[in-house]
Amino acid sequence: MLSHHDRQELEKIERWFELTEPALAARLRSGRPARPPLLRLAVLLGLDLTAGLLMLLGVVVNSPALLLTGMITVTAAVIVHLSRFGRD
Repeated sequence: MLSHHDRQELEKIERWFELTEPALAARLRSGRPARPPLLRLAVLLGLDLTAGLLMLLGVVVNSPALLLTGMITVTAAVIVHLSRFGRD
């Protein structure tokens, strides 16, 4: 349980958020996570599709260069998926 002083400080922070950032305060109050930015989604989908197509094409035409490029692209896609790229 919070002390009286702690509750007062939290109420001050809440009022400050509501005055300075009403959209953020509403989003925090609703408890819903934010949608991912469109740029992040586009980069992730683009990398995933490119990696898959390069690897598939490398296997179909029996090209080690295309297969290696596809594997490098898969590695880049994994790094981007695990990084904080494009997040708030």
